[in-house]
Amino acid sequence: MLHKLAEDISFYLITNKVIDIEDRDIYIYGLELLISTLFTSISILILGFLIRDWISAVAYLSVYFFLKSYTGGYHAKHYYECYIYSIFVFIVLIIAKNIIVPIYRPIIGLFSLIFSIIVVFKFAPVTNKNNPKTEEEILKNKKIARRRILILSIMVILGYTVKSKLIDLWLMLALTEFSIAYSILKAKFLDKST
Repeated sequence: MLHKLAEDISFYLITNKVIDIEDRDIYIYGLELLISTLFTSISILILGFLIRDWISAVAYLSVYFFLKSYTGGYHAKHYYECYIYSIFVFIVLIIAKNIIVPIYRPIIGLFSLIFSIIVVFKFAPVTNKNNPKTEEEILKNKKIARRRILILSIMVILGYTVKSKLIDLWLMLALTEFSIAYSILKAKFLDKST
């Protein structure tokens, strides 16, 4: 269904002379990614709204988009698997955030940040066979990923220091970093297709 929609859109763009027919396959792939990402993001925002925790949904998506494109990580074989995995991870993080005893939230948040920094510095970026990178691109992504994980982690620590009442937000940001670190490890050691 997603592929068919991307094909239809690309055909429309070709017919209206927006793109060249030679570039059709590239546009189909890009449109599939765009539609899949939009659908997943909107679903997470709706889910966040339905559970009355849209701030966590925005925090999750913000960290995810800010970091994952440079770190790489687990890639599902099909778009529907990616959708299910993304929704599942969001739900797990919401449950984790809500069941962690308040007194332990700062400690678990700090552990999540430290763990994430170590994983990103040691293993990111993870390359994927469907999106190969040159050595130059890998080095560039490594530098950007390291900078971004540090910026996010410092922001979470400073945010908690200045406004500890927002611990739910800071914890969600830290747990999302942790989930990206897990995704990196999963791709590096468990998923041999990358």
